[in-house]
Amino acid sequence: MQFSSPVPSSEALAFLDGKMTLPTDLRTWALNKLSPELRERLAFSAGVTKAELVDGMYSSVRQIVEGTTDRATMRLKLKQTLQGMGYQPSQGERGGLKDLSSDRRLNLILDTNVAQAQSYAWNEAAQQPALLDAYPAQEFLRVEARNDERKTWPARWDKARADTMMQGATASSSGRMVALKNHPIWSALSRFGTPYEPFDFNSGMGVEDVSRDEAVALGVMGKTEKVKPEHRGLNNGLQTTPQIGNDALRKALESTGLGTFDAGGVFRLKGEAA
Repeated sequence: MQFSSPVPSSEALAFLDGKMTLPTDLRTWALNKLSPELRERLAFSAGVTKAELVDGMYSSVRQIVEGTTDRATMRLKLKQTLQGMGYQPSQGERGGLKDLSSDRRLNLILDTNVAQAQSYAWNEAAQQPALLDAYPAQEFLRVEARNDERKTWPARWDKARADTMMQGATASSSGRMVALKNHPIWSALSRFGTPYEPFDFNSGMGVEDVSRDEAVALGVMGKTEKVKPEHRGLNNGLQTTPQIGNDALRKALESTGLGTFDAGGVFRLKGEAA
């Protein structure tokens, strides 16, 4: 789903406000081992161990979602924060994704998190029975051009369909990738394990609504079939007071066996020195 302007909805802001700051030295490969439910509740960026920097990143995301600023302004502010902290990228990493001060890394952080908050809100709004009845399906397609477009999406779609449930979703060979809303294919398709955009970093892929008549014609549902609403909820059982919620999140993180919290509150990969 494309957003022509910021979506300052209560759901998008609540999504961001419900997160616990997680300074961590875990890289992307390790963070991917956490459950989607945990990742939805955490504010983090791979390899960022300074809580004040993580807070600054998510404060920037929140302001963009509110519509009170733009990406360029927040990117500059984060660069200034990093400069004030004396940050210097490692030799050979300058300008790349591991360089926290690079446009590439900061754009990725801001764009991904803004899109996740907005899409979470739209996904929740779409669960209204009347909307699900009128537009019970959605199509997976390119919504933004890329210089180097991934060609693997049809194969990823078919694998996600085979791994979950073929009923209620078309095969890519049909020429269109369409599935019912709340079909498990959406979470299986996503790099992040969530049923809403983005489905991968900087992919340019998204969804558009498909009407009931069109969904029936495509064979993904019967004429009288209904799609049951599914509200994710912010915390899947972890939403309580902030103190209790954070304690539950810390225990859930340590129970994964990936790492432990050090004395400074940084979640470190097991076996890594502080």
